[in-house]
Amino acid sequence: MIKHLSFLAGVSVAASFALAEKAYPASLPEMTVPQSLSVQLKGNCCAAEDLDKVKAAGFKYFRRGFIWEAVEKEKGVYDFSAYDTLMNDAKERGLGVIACIAFSNKLYGHAKDPAGRVGYANFAAALAERYKDYNVMFEIWNEPNTMTFWGKHGKKGNTEQYALEYIGLVKEVVPAMRKANPECTIIGGATSGIWKDSYEWLNFCFKHGILKTGIDAWSMHPYSCKTPEYYLVGYAKTRKMMADNGGPADFPMLNTERGFPIGKAEGYAGGDPKQSYEYQAWHFVRQYMIDLLCNMRMTSWYEWSGKEGFNLLKDDKPTQAYTACKFMIEHLDGYKLSKRLPTEKPEDFVLLFEKGSGEQKLVAWTSPLNDLSPDKTVNHAIDIPVEVSGALEIYDIYGKKSTVNAADGRINLNLSGSPQYVALRGKK
Repeated sequence: MIKHLSFLAGVSVAASFALAEKAYPASLPEMTVPQSLSVQLKGNCCAAEDLDKVKAAGFKYFRRGFIWEAVEKEKGVYDFSAYDTLMNDAKERGLGVIACIAFSNKLYGHAKDPAGRVGYANFAAALAERYKDYNVMFEIWNEPNTMTFWGKHGKKGNTEQYALEYIGLVKEVVPAMRKANPECTIIGGATSGIWKDSYEWLNFCFKHGILKTGIDAWSMHPYSCKTPEYYLVGYAKTRKMMADNGGPADFPMLNTERGFPIGKAEGYAGGDPKQSYEYQAWHFVRQYMIDLLCNMRMTSWYEWSGKEGFNLLKDDKPTQAYTACKFMIEHLDGYKLSKRLPTEKPEDFVLLFEKGSGEQKLVAWTSPLNDLSPDKTVNHAIDIPVEVSGALEIYDIYGKKSTVNAADGRINLNLSGSPQYVALRGKK
């Protein structure tokens, strides 16, 4: 076992939420591994056989767009048949769904305008009613702070105008959904990126009271950074904005889309292109770890299968990130994050997980400072205090086993950018 040490002074405010016991909507997932882990599916990979594979990988949720125009092609006439099949397949497999209620409908015009808002709200209410007996969370829109998904009617995205338009939609949608199904779970936000402009849009939303519209949670798509660890800063800043604008700093938050693409010079990860698949595997595990540390109620990986370089399956074969994902889930199944242990260097992460009565495991890695690319990681050894002795099992990110010796109340671990797992079973 390991001693329950306090956090280091100066550890990010966001990290402290991992230890707090808060009253959240019961419909939000537990923080036990892997209950809060999801993956993005699209139309080309959501058949029953795809869901079988998603379940076999260990995911408990998937995110899928519910496209308004695909369902309502004639005013007032809804054809849910395709989504009925998807939802029934998910229910049979015990998979939860993040249903992103997606986009405008040409029958009504843009959802920012009065007719569009009413039409969208009616569609959302119909979804809430139809799937009230399913494990589903409804997300209002996808990245409404961007011109890509909200529209080209402004000179740029992330404006106060966009925020006010989105809030107008949310205010129309939430009462309609609650009337149709008072118990439904409604998520707002789905914000693209964590950077200067997106912070401004977030602040506009919080200033104008979006957290008081009746939504249950706030979601983000934390792109824009090269390393998951940088979101300790981004999540904490977001929570501070919530508090500064009269909302609770612990308002439930979810990460409903994040991935690290292969073969793109977008600054998402960078480093040696020959190591891209390795880096992607590192970042899959580390993103989930950081989200748990920051009490993000969901981590949804983008994506299961696709051609953009984010995919866990390539030509229907597992990538290194898939292998790392599957082992992480198997190894930590049923464990819950207890705390981040203090280390001398802020870039070092040693997380203590616990299960049942006394079972403990560590997840440990290091990261580059200042959001540098993964090839800037400096490998080094650290001592970690433990209360056991003898040979302890240690596993690399893909499940390869070795041992580390615990002696004199500590173990010496070589940290790299690749997370490793230590089972704290030995002689007391």
